[in-house]
Amino acid sequence: MHGTNPTPVRAHCVAMNQPPEQPQGWHPPDEPPKQDETPPRSEAPPESGPAPADRPPPYQGHYGSGQAQPLPAYPQQPNPEQPYPQQQPYGQPPSPQQPYGQQPYGQQPYGPPGYGGAPDPHAGRGARFGAGLLDRVILVAASIPFVLPAVRWDRIQDAADSGETLDTADMYNIPLLFAGYAIAFVLEFAYYTIQHARWGRTPGKRAASVRVVRASDHGAVSWGQAAMRQGFVSVLTAASSFLGLLGPAGSLLSLLVGIVWLLDHAWILWDPRRQALHDKVAGTVVVKAVSWAPDPYARSRVPGDPGNL
Repeated sequence: MHGTNPTPVRAHCVAMNQPPEQPQGWHPPDEPPKQDETPPRSEAPPESGPAPADRPPPYQGHYGSGQAQPLPAYPQQPNPEQPYPQQQPYGQPPSPQQPYGQQPYGQQPYGPPGYGGAPDPHAGRGARFGAGLLDRVILVAASIPFVLPAVRWDRIQDAADSGETLDTADMYNIPLLFAGYAIAFVLEFAYYTIQHARWGRTPGKRAASVRVVRASDHGAVSWGQAAMRQGFVSVLTAASSFLGLLGPAGSLLSLLVGIVWLLDHAWILWDPRRQALHDKVAGTVVVKAVSWAPDPYARSRVPGDPGNL
């Protein structure tokens, strides 16, 4: 033991008493780095070079297949000129779209321009009553010259002086009365038929702003419809007038015909389209003749044609 060299042992003990060597740039956590010290730069990773020859190629399809599968094609973009279709809200059945401002097929638009509502196109009861009353006044005034000559004014004066009661045959000249009635009925028939077939309006209907049209499509009525419409009324009026000249039995029949005549004109009070019986017989209806509604009787004016007046 005394012969051994103590130098290596002493050197080892000195090395253990010294602190370990710190790496470059290290500093204690509680001390900020010095100004002249800069952190060491990390070395850039080596640039990737070509893959080694023993590395397998990248994946290009299904493993185990003989050929590489092509990649799926991306969907083509829609044509920018074509707008994307609008989807129907969830839970609602699809409905056909109508172009803006157009009515569905088979329906006639009725309403002022710029309004979406559709008011009732049929003429009101008051308008029809006023139009009929004005036309009746015109016809009575036109028929008076043909009926007055049948009145026996002398017999009426004698009966008034003596207090005698006169019957119909004593008050009127029956042949002249029949002739006057016939002229009045022909005048009435022509008054309505011609004006309805040509213009759909009489002076009374013009004043009330209404016109007669077909009930099916609100087009212009034909001559046959105009004649059938007025013929129904004229037959009832003539029958009621002539039957009253035939005595008590004729008066009873005249009363029954008169009830039918009243029922014909009163039918507009409860009918949904305010049609009278003569309208239903002829297939016509009376509608409002407003300025913005189309006129089915409008014709192109031809020089020299009086029918276009």
